[in-house]
Amino acid sequence: MRQLPRIVPVESDDDVRRVARLVAEAWCEFDQAGWLVPNRLQRRMILGEVARIHIEHATFYGTVGMLADGTAATVWFDRYRPMPPPLDYWSRLADVAGGNLSRFMLLDKLLDGTRPGEGHEQLAFVAVASGFRKDGRGRWLVRQHLAKLDRAGITTYADADAATTVAREFYRNLGYRPVHAIPVPDGSRICLLRRTPDTVDDTEA
Repeated sequence: MRQLPRIVPVESDDDVRRVARLVAEAWCEFDQAGWLVPNRLQRRMILGEVARIHIEHATFYGTVGMLADGTAATVWFDRYRPMPPPLDYWSRLADVAGGNLSRFMLLDKLLDGTRPGEGHEQLAFVAVASGFRKDGRGRWLVRQHLAKLDRAGITTYADADAATTVAREFYRNLGYRPVHAIPVPDGSRICLLRRTPDTVDDTEA
């Protein structure tokens, strides 16, 4: 794999919006996206605004990293200590979700109900621009942060679309293993994945 751009911290509002656009683009490909926002014309915009709320929160209670060229980003939350919800979360969510609010609220409830009790870091989003998804930059970006977590002995969790083979393989190659599947009302499933620092990863970097 060719040398990738350096990783830069996401701090400014412009950076947050840039990452939110990446996340929305990737999120639109998941099974749950059509259920969350049935209106195809509004889907990417609404998903991006919802993602933005969480990305802003992660700049205070986690780590957001982006490649300097803006083609890939990761969003992590520090859940090895108590973490409050985003400021004015429900009112902000209502403002951006509109008539889709009840489905976003239900998804939050489903995911929060299966959140592990042990301290961990959560890999909330991995997003790669559509034209750059076959050169390993998403995996490489995740690996850089996992290396730090492994040195600190920190377990991580992630959520993946259980129906997407590419997603399952992506996380498996990073050392994540399924814990259980979370049924979503549209008939799809989200898989909760766990990775411990001692996981043996014999795949290529």
